[in-house]
Amino acid sequence: MNGGFKRIQWLGLLFFLFITSTIASGLPPGFCLGEGDTIALGVYTPEKSPSGEGRIILDEIHAFRDNLGIKPVIGVFSDEWMKDRKFPLENVRTLRNEGMIPYIRFMMRSSDTPYQKEPIYTLNNIGLGKFDGELRSWARDARAFGSPVLIEYGTEINQWNYPWNGYWNGYQKGQDLFRNAYRHIIDVMLEEGASNLIWIYHINAVSQPSEEWNNITSYYPGDDYCDLVAISLFGTTKPFETGTKPFKNNLDEIMKTLQAEGIQKPVLLITGTDVRNRFEDPADFVTDLFSSLSGPDLPDVRGLIWLNAAWKNDNNPLHDTTMRLQDNPSVTTAFKSGLKSLHIQDSPGCSPV
Repeated sequence: MNGGFKRIQWLGLLFFLFITSTIASGLPPGFCLGEGDTIALGVYTPEKSPSGEGRIILDEIHAFRDNLGIKPVIGVFSDEWMKDRKFPLENVRTLRNEGMIPYIRFMMRSSDTPYQKEPIYTLNNIGLGKFDGELRSWARDARAFGSPVLIEYGTEINQWNYPWNGYWNGYQKGQDLFRNAYRHIIDVMLEEGASNLIWIYHINAVSQPSEEWNNITSYYPGDDYCDLVAISLFGTTKPFETGTKPFKNNLDEIMKTLQAEGIQKPVLLITGTDVRNRFEDPADFVTDLFSSLSGPDLPDVRGLIWLNAAWKNDNNPLHDTTMRLQDNPSVTTAFKSGLKSLHIQDSPGCSPV
């Protein structure tokens, strides 16, 4: 009898720990990201930059998968409100059918032209509830979709090429407006029962403008409104760039800054490098990337997302950028070797206990 009672107590404790860990993480039941010592591999394959980010190009996802011999479990795309304000059901279904979890860049903006003030979907208008009707409809459709969805608002918030950055919204005042807008979006969606949305605070490793007020922590909406932190940390972005810092040094600095402000959420790394750079070996960047994710004292990185895309920078083809791994066999080889040093998650579901 006493042994049976202890067994019930033990099972009860396990159930309590499961429930409280699920609540604390904010992740939907049955969904695991970077479970145990694994890392989830993801890919972002926009048609071109910046336009075309809303399309799911299965041929490009399959090329990435076949080139590496491993299936990514996260697929990224943009939901552009300059086109419509509806939940992107077709895109998320397409990714789910591929065995992938959708990662939505929630782009409440009226244009994808960089470095300009937003005239319609302003932080103030969002916070005042002027788009609540559309947000509620979006949230109801997200809830009906049912499966977990990764989602961010305020992509690379510390970059002034996006209209939600403080530069366009009154500097420090803009940071207050952003936090208010971010929280309002989530509050509205939770009121509609969209608890399958996993919210991400997305920063870039480099703040632009590089001013003290525009730092990676000053926009943070609070732990109650954030499940994960995404960090964009790239190598070279053009074929003639030089002077990139070692990946590990960059990542360590960012993690120390976040932790100093009490931000200890699990991390998604979003990365890439120009695989045809003329002056810095892109294979070395990839090797440095993977060495940063193995060994002692690792950051809590749950996912690694590669920007597998190419785009024009001007009218000279020699200036074109490509981060597509399949465009440089030596970079692909380095990436495959790096993957072998990690335990890659093969599905977004939890392993049986």
